[in-house]
Amino acid sequence: MNSHSPTGAPTLRRSISLPQAVGVSFHQIVGGGVIALMGVAIGLTGGGTVWAFLLAAVAVAIYSLPMAALGSAMPVTGGRYEYAARLISPSAGFATMWFSIAVTIQLSLMSLAGAEYLHSWVSWMPVRPVALGLLTVFLLANLFGASLSGRIGVVLGVVMLVAFAAFVVAGLPDVHWSAFHDVTPHGLSGMFTAAAMLTFALTGSSYVAEIGGELKRPGRDVPLAMLGGIGLAVILYVLMALPAVGVLPIGDVAGQPLTVVAEHLFSSPWLAFFILGGALVSVVGHINSVLMTSTKPLLAAVHDGWFPGRLGAVNKRYSTPHWLLLLLYAVGVVPILFDFSVANIAGMVSVAATPMLAVIAVASLRLRTRFPELAQRAPFRMSRRTHLVVVVVSLAILGEQAYLLCKKLTGPALWTLAIWALLGLVVWLLRRRAVGGAADAGAMTPRVTHDDAAVTP
Repeated sequence: MNSHSPTGAPTLRRSISLPQAVGVSFHQIVGGGVIALMGVAIGLTGGGTVWAFLLAAVAVAIYSLPMAALGSAMPVTGGRYEYAARLISPSAGFATMWFSIAVTIQLSLMSLAGAEYLHSWVSWMPVRPVALGLLTVFLLANLFGASLSGRIGVVLGVVMLVAFAAFVVAGLPDVHWSAFHDVTPHGLSGMFTAAAMLTFALTGSSYVAEIGGELKRPGRDVPLAMLGGIGLAVILYVLMALPAVGVLPIGDVAGQPLTVVAEHLFSSPWLAFFILGGALVSVVGHINSVLMTSTKPLLAAVHDGWFPGRLGAVNKRYSTPHWLLLLLYAVGVVPILFDFSVANIAGMVSVAATPMLAVIAVASLRLRTRFPELAQRAPFRMSRRTHLVVVVVSLAILGEQAYLLCKKLTGPALWTLAIWALLGLVVWLLRRRAVGGAADAGAMTPRVTHDDAAVTP
């Protein structure tokens, strides 16, 4: 049963272990990089794809450190909103929450990726209707409380890893290593743009901070799950990129799903296993993780008054926030209906995540002055100088990524982001007075759960 914090917000049961948290982080990462964007990355940088993955991992690891520090010192549910709202201002919290909604267009990216793999296997399946069907199925599953978790999630994760391992083992003997000699066929800009786009997937590790209030030992487990998920995923990315790039000519695989290579490596039964047990399971895990975590900051924002209270209603029978799930579904459906490409959607996700991650980086510095006792007792912490350097470097990386990706986005994609930002400004102007009362000292103070004790700073 859920209890309530002194602020009135629900405090969820702490039942998620470290392996489960790593699983959430890992599932959030794997599908985006390996399944959805491998072909796009090869198209941008050819033999430099491995280096693009490594560059993306370094960038994400750097700007994940502030979130890891916050998650360790102040574990809460709905972290992206809570950290900005409590440590900077309610308006900063609104900004992170608003752009976190935009980031959920990745639901369409994963649905399209899954549909493209099915289409490459069964050609009569139309991509966009199948993508819409996949997303709808998982909306309904989450609405009725049937999200993939626990033992089922672990089993599916093992199946996915077996399918991916088979791809690597079958492919490595056929790799032509000369394919990796030219790592910048489109110049350094192609390499850095590919890396910037691939950060979309790795940034998913930060989603584990959304469930900090539900972890058994959050101070330890949030940073370990975030950084551990990045480490495991990048190893898998690099191993799979080797056959993806080196087995067939670059021109044959650029912009194509991995089934092009898999058809060359596998007989029909193993090809089916790779598509269903590898590609589709990774898509399923990613969609499930997004739907499970993305409602958390919205619930916190509803509690503070940014949205009407009824929008955060939770179904009594299934304990699911049905209206918020429908909102996320609507956001995810738009790019499918308007025929956005996978590359455009990935770029939009990374650009939308930029202001959200930048605000959180600044909020991590504010923790040191607002609640120094929490910063000092956190299992994961940095020295003041190191922390400042990390935040400055993080902001520089995020700014450069956004610049590179905006240059690649099409006009409709840029206009969509601009309209979303303008709509957010309108909502902020209409609701900021309603939230004003919640900005008093007591009302805007989070309940923080530290391993074995609850602390209200």
